[in-house]
Amino acid sequence: MPREVRDSILDPAPFWRPKRSEFIFLWHGCTLLEREEIEQRGIDLLKCAPNTDFGRGFYTTTLQHQAQQWAWRKFYRWQSSGNKGSVNKPVVLRFQLRRFSHEEQVGLDRLTSLHFVLGDRSNDDYWSLVQHCRRSTPRDIRDHKCGQSGWYDMVSGPAAAFWQQRVAMTGADQVSFHSKKAVDLLNVALSKSSSGNSYRWFSV
Repeated sequence: MPREVRDSILDPAPFWRPKRSEFIFLWHGCTLLEREEIEQRGIDLLKCAPNTDFGRGFYTTTLQHQAQQWAWRKFYRWQSSGNKGSVNKPVVLRFQLRRFSHEEQVGLDRLTSLHFVLGDRSNDDYWSLVQHCRRSTPRDIRDHKCGQSGWYDMVSGPAAAFWQQRVAMTGADQVSFHSKKAVDLLNVALSKSSSGNSYRWFSV
């Protein structure tokens, strides 16, 4: 970037370097006990809640502070169930995934994905999917492809605040993984936790 252009930016972002163009960091908020189970057994879609914005899946965000809020929410829910003591606490998990495939490493480009940019009231496609998925129950889990019985591997977009009123959260996003193919990318990152930056966890 020419110096005169760079100096004209009041709050410059970090340079767009190869690492930023090749990888994306995704954050997941949970509790310490949930983290231990994920690390030991991998991510299990059958244990994911069915009535979420994009349906049953493993949810992440590009925003660390949002994942921290999710972690506190899950921790308070754990406490409100009558659990006490210092055995548990809120934590965030960070996954580093490839945006595109490279040699033997599979990237997000191999996933069948659905993406939403806006969550304003007039975005009927976004709210139709959210309302469809939010009405799921453990006995009636609604998938993405009505009538065809199937899921997109990954869905990304705004996060709903009040889905029944078509109100989305400001400055929030979510990236959810819904198929074995998609979750395998995360589980591979988990398996490489001791040999690089593919996966790390942090206390909140």
